Amino acid sequence: MSHIRHSLRPTALPAALFAVSLALASACSTPESAATPAQLAAKVVRDSVVKDSTTRARQDSVNRTLPGYVVDSIFPVEEMQRRFRAKLGGAPVTAFAGGSPSRDALVQRFIKAVVAADSLDLRAMQVSIAEFAYLVYPDSPNTKPPYTQDPALVWRTIQNPSESGFIRLVRRAGGVPVSLLRYRCDPTPTVQGDNRFWTNCELQLRGEKGDASTHRFFGNIIERDRQFKFMSYKNEF
Repeated sequence: MSHIRHSLRPTALPAALFAVSLALASACSTPESAATPAQLAAKVVRDSVVKDSTTRARQDSVNRTLPGYVVDSIFPVEEMQRRFRAKLGGAPVTAFAGGSPSRDALVQRFIKAVVAADSLDLRAMQVSIAEFAYLVYPDSPNTKPPYTQDPALVWRTIQNPSESGFIRLVRRAGGVPVSLLRYRCDPTPTVQGDNRFWTNCELQLRGEKGDASTHRFFGNIIERDRQFKFMSYKNEF
C-alpha cells in the first residue's frame, strides 16, 4: 500500500535482494563500456522497471481523462453509470436524436453524405456518447457478470476504432461519386433490451465507370423506437 512507509536498513534486506541493489547502484555509476556482465544485467533490470512504471503512469493518465473514471472496480454498475453520466453533464437523454426512420433511409442518407463529403451529417448519424450512456449501455451485457465493465471503458473500445474509421472514410471515399446498388445485413438482429443491432452490413456500389464493388463502411446499425443510427464507423479502410 502506498501509505505504508518502510524504513529498513540495507543490512535488514535479504542477502540476494541486497546484492541486486548493490549491482543496480554499481550499474548506474559505471560507464556501459566498462561495465561487467553482472552490472549490464542489473542495468537491463533497472531500465525495464523504469519503462514499466512509465507505461503504467501514462495509461493511468489516459484512463483518468475518460468520463466516469473510477479508481476501484468494486463500485456497482449503478454507481459507475451515475459517475459516467455526471461527468457528461446535461439533461438525461430519452430518445435518439438525428437518426433516420428506417434502415433503408439511413443507408441512403449515408451514401448521399459520403458523396457530398458532408462530415456534419455523417456525425449526426452516429450514436452520441450521451445516447450511449442513457440508452445503449444500460441494456448491454456489460452491466451484468461475467461481462461487467465500466461504461467509460466500453465507450472507449467503441469510439477509438470508430474515430479512426471515420477519418479514413472521409479522406478516401468523401466526394467520390457513387450510387448504391444494394446492401445487406445479417437477417436477424441482436436484441438487447429496447435496442436491436443489425450486424455485418455490406454495401454494393457502382462507380463512375460503371464498375461495382462491395464495402463495409460502418459498424453495427442500432434501431431503437423506430429510429436508426450507426453505432460506430469502424470499417474496412
